[in-house]
Amino acid sequence: MSEQIFAYGSNMCSGRFRDYGVQPEGAGRGALLVGYRLLFNKQSTDGSGKANVETHEGSLVWGVLYSVPDADLQLLDNGEVGYHRLRLRVRTADNVDEEPWVYVATAPSNDPSLRPYAWYKRFIVEGAREHQLPDEYFASLENIEAVQDANAVRDRRKRELACQAQ
Repeated sequence: MSEQIFAYGSNMCSGRFRDYGVQPEGAGRGALLVGYRLLFNKQSTDGSGKANVETHEGSLVWGVLYSVPDADLQLLDNGEVGYHRLRLRVRTADNVDEEPWVYVATAPSNDPSLRPYAWYKRFIVEGAREHQLPDEYFASLENIEAVQDANAVRDRRKRELACQAQ
């Protein structure tokens, strides 16, 4: 059996997704979460802001719909610390409604200074490119304000992960 996961943050990069040990069944495909907006208000243990979605009338978030083996859900749960899974409705590029699992921050931060690290932003931007999300959305992701990770070892290790389907 398998489950569907809607990735809107770093997991849009299939290399990042596989780094958890998750083996998607086939390539991911673009999907749209309507009535939500993308934020970076999930404070990470590394001090940066990680992606989160919250309801927001008139907004939308593009992401990647993956099908993963049931056993891989525990790997994702273990890796997505500070998030919980919810079933939310998304619409695929071919206009089909699905209800995948979506990871949403358990305790979003109100700190307006939170920013993602540059390597994290790269996962999102390259993941959008990898899965051919709409140009307009891709451009909005490129405009995300990011900061440099002061931990050079972590920065180098994260930048070594390639965002490309296998």
